[in-house]
Amino acid sequence: MRIAVYEHFSATGAFYSPAWIEGDAMLKAVVEDLKRAGHEVHVADSIPPKRPADLVIAIAPSTGRTLYNLVKSCEEEGLDVVDSPSTAVFVATDKALLYKNLEGHGVRTPKTFISRYEEGLKTVERALAQLGKVVVKPADGDGCAGLSLVSRPEEVPVALSVARQSSRLPYFLVQEYVEGENLSVCLLASDDVVVPLSINMQRVCLGGPGEPSTYFGSVVPYQGNGKVLQAALRAVKSLGNVKGFFGVDLVLKGDEPYVVEVNPRFTTSYLALREVCEDNVLDLLVRSYFDKSSLRPVKLKGKATVEKLMADKDMALSPKNLKLPSNAKLLSTITDKRYFVRKGEAYALIVLREP
Repeated sequence: MRIAVYEHFSATGAFYSPAWIEGDAMLKAVVEDLKRAGHEVHVADSIPPKRPADLVIAIAPSTGRTLYNLVKSCEEEGLDVVDSPSTAVFVATDKALLYKNLEGHGVRTPKTFISRYEEGLKTVERALAQLGKVVVKPADGDGCAGLSLVSRPEEVPVALSVARQSSRLPYFLVQEYVEGENLSVCLLASDDVVVPLSINMQRVCLGGPGEPSTYFGSVVPYQGNGKVLQAALRAVKSLGNVKGFFGVDLVLKGDEPYVVEVNPRFTTSYLALREVCEDNVLDLLVRSYFDKSSLRPVKLKGKATVEKLMADKDMALSPKNLKLPSNAKLLSTITDKRYFVRKGEAYALIVLREP
């Protein structure tokens, strides 16, 4: 099968984006797994792709409705795109719409306030008075971009500024801070069939206003939990008949899972999942796109951790002087494109495999 793979940061040369490393690593992994399955693969630098393709895979961020616009363009050209339908992508990548959708389908989520920025100060202060500690976040975006953990009224203006700078939408979310284990679930979907692949532990640090909130990586798989799986399944199914790879972010408080986000695209956890999966997830995804009866659970063996390496100071780096753990496999490094990184920037992405 002829498959075109588009990865937004690589295609646009966005080497200074914090997400470039993850995009580059996912592009390499997806292409490798498709070729291993015997497919003819073309890395596209535009959407729609310039060369004929039987199927398009788009890897792109939610910010600015980028993923939605790419999927919509493919649909308008009559192309089969893994991330379709665009209507579901539109809802999932807008956190305000997603919250309303999940709430309407009875999926437990953190208590949420939706507000325009002009009224933001009053909205956050009201939420603080009710909840004591809240997360202020933009309505679109990926990872932890624009997120702030707020516990005092004097922190609100900075939190609003950080969120606004990270989004093109005129509204934002204030969510109850749910303290618990940060988890995610990887799933595959084909119309009305949704199959979970793994539960993952996410390493996340939420900073206060003016401090970076950071996603450091994931451990795959994490311990099994039926409630977590059911919550993730309900969240994906709430979007209707969908296709492709999904990542659902949750917080497990005690034994109750709270769904935080639904990502209708490949997530960084896939880079660890493919290391422990005895099946080729990409081949399963392609076959299930055209035949949902081929969708089935996968077998996992061992454990893998995908991890960002962060600069602890401003520094010059090159591929030759990267210091990696002895058991690490390098997935991507910005030092192929830039020689200087600033404190707090991710300069490499690695995966470590355990038996």
